[in-house]
Amino acid sequence: MTSFHRPRRLRALTAMLLTASLLGTAPLGAQPAPARDPIRDPIRDQAEPSAQRPSQRVTLAVGAQREIRIGRQLERIAIGNPEVADALLLKSRGASTAVLLVARKPGNTDLMVWPSGEAPIRYTVQVDAMASDGQSAQIDVAGQGAIIRGQSADAAAAAGAQQAARATVGNGPVIDRSTVPVTGTVQVDVRVVEISKNVLKQAGFNFYRNRSGFAFGSFSPSTLTRATFTPRPGGSNTGGGLATESTAPISSAFNLVAASMSHGIFANLSLLEGNGMARILAEPSLVALSGQSASFLAGGEIPIPVPQALGTTTIHYKQFGIGLTVTPTVLSPERIALKVAPEASDLDPSRGIVMNGATIPAIVTRRADTTVELGDGESFVIGGLVSRNTVSNVDKVPVLGDLPLIGAFFKNLNFHQEDRELVIIVTPHLVRPLAKGSSAAARVGADGRTSANPPVWGKFLGGDLVDPALPGFSR
Repeated sequence: MTSFHRPRRLRALTAMLLTASLLGTAPLGAQPAPARDPIRDPIRDQAEPSAQRPSQRVTLAVGAQREIRIGRQLERIAIGNPEVADALLLKSRGASTAVLLVARKPGNTDLMVWPSGEAPIRYTVQVDAMASDGQSAQIDVAGQGAIIRGQSADAAAAAGAQQAARATVGNGPVIDRSTVPVTGTVQVDVRVVEISKNVLKQAGFNFYRNRSGFAFGSFSPSTLTRATFTPRPGGSNTGGGLATESTAPISSAFNLVAASMSHGIFANLSLLEGNGMARILAEPSLVALSGQSASFLAGGEIPIPVPQALGTTTIHYKQFGIGLTVTPTVLSPERIALKVAPEASDLDPSRGIVMNGATIPAIVTRRADTTVELGDGESFVIGGLVSRNTVSNVDKVPVLGDLPLIGAFFKNLNFHQEDRELVIIVTPHLVRPLAKGSSAAARVGADGRTSANPPVWGKFLGGDLVDPALPGFSR
């Protein structure tokens, strides 16, 4: 029995194993690829939790450095834009536990720091052109433009912030939202002096000879207005002569007369030399806010007819006189930038035109435009605006007037020269309004200046009518 059942069991077991092997066998190409475990990226796995951490903001000025202490071992760091800022690992006792941040140029970038075994830390780095310490403006770069925020110490610092912002963004837009604590009210004291000097030199000689009915004379132009021949009484050879009028060569000059009735000789020498001085003084005080303009005009307006269509005429008024426009800008509590534009204009009928029977004079103008920087209370002088008009005439007898020595008795000289100079003295002051309830009348005339009126005899006998204390031409 035993030997019979054992082979049967072996055959059954063999058949079962063969069937199992046939059913579990598949073609090689149809077998599915064994499943692989996903590859884990430790950097990505650590970066995913970082989204839960808020980024920290760091603000630096160009060229500044800052140490960021982490306090833990650092595996790596990464900077988004190395041109804006650079980051270096600092080692302490062989371990990297801090980062040195170096600002290079204005802009924004990100700094990523990976502590060992922890999620990375993100820093938003902003590099400004100027330090933001509460006393100067801060430049924020946003895209292609820049925004200036904060408060500048003075106007010069604000201008520097604008230049730095434009240099940073190039052609990009710059929005200035900064403020300047010193606005300032400026009082500009102006003294305008126009000096006019006239030099007049005239010389003339008239000669008349009447003897025994024969008359001979030399007269300057326009002096012999009438000549009358008086016949001798009864046809005799005595008693007649030539009567003349207005024989003075220069009517307004000093005349030296020499005459001899017995010899019938009359001579008149006219000499005139004038030296005149005139001053036109204006002393306005202009008050303007920083950055605003103030102006004044000491003169008038001349009507000028302007022809229009259909035969109509309109009148336009043109200003003339002494004018000044000032534009102060407070740079700091002690410095003021002042733009000055003085102008002096006069009417000149000799250069005018005639329109519809009316003479319209020309306007001779002298103008200057400059910008200076002064301290509070300092003065500067604008001078050299000089105009000169010279007229020289010689009236003489042909041939005789050209003779040496003798020719002086046969000619008249007329020389006239007019010089004008404009001098402007400007003094800016930082001022404040008077307190409420204070008396402004008590401050008027506080400088104590008076205008003296000395008698003319002292000046006349001394030969000097010019006050040397006032500016003007030298004698």
